[in-house]
Amino acid sequence: MISDEEIIKAFRKSENEGYRKLIDSYGNYVYTVITDKVRGLAAEQDKEECAADVFIETVRECKKHDFTMDSLKAVITAVAKRKATDLFRKLYGRKQHNEYFDELNDEPTDYETPEHSAVSRSEKEMLWNEVLSLGKPDSDILILQFFHSKTAAEISKILKMTTASVNKRSQRAREKLKKTLMQKEVQFNG
Repeated sequence: MISDEEIIKAFRKSENEGYRKLIDSYGNYVYTVITDKVRGLAAEQDKEECAADVFIETVRECKKHDFTMDSLKAVITAVAKRKATDLFRKLYGRKQHNEYFDELNDEPTDYETPEHSAVSRSEKEMLWNEVLSLGKPDSDILILQFFHSKTAAEISKILKMTTASVNKRSQRAREKLKKTLMQKEVQFNG
C-alpha cells in the first residue's frame, strides 16, 4: 500500500499522478464501503460512479486543507460513507416508488382487451415516471395524495411540513405535471 505521504507528494507534483496513487491505494477500500451500504440495490455502474465521486470529493476536501490532514484514510472514509449513504437513499427511495407502482391494479376488467391492457399499463408507467421526475418532496406528496388517499394534514405530518406548504407544492406539482403531459401528448400526436 502506498503511504499517505507518497500520495500527497504525487498530488503536489501532478494531479493525475496523485489520483492514480490515491485510487491504487484506496480503490478496493472505497468500493467495499460502498458495496456494504448498497448491497442488493445498486448496479455496478452506480457503485463505480459513486466511487468516482468519493475520490473527487476527497481530493476537493484535501485541497481545501492544502493536503495537511493527519490521515487520508479518515477523510476518504468519511466521504465514502456519506456518498454511499446518499446513493443508498436515492436507490432505496426509487425501490420504494417502484413498489408503489407494482401495487397498482393491472388486472384487466371483463371488457378490456389485451391490447387495451398493454396501452393502459404503458400509460401508467409513463405517468408514474413523470411523477417521480418531479423530485422530492413533490413526488412524495402526489403519491401520498393520489395513490394512498392521504389528506394534506396527514401528509404534512409524514413529511414534516406545514399543511399550507403541502397544498402549495401539490398545486405546483400538478400544474407542472399537466404541462409536461400536454407537451408529451402534442409530441406524440404531432
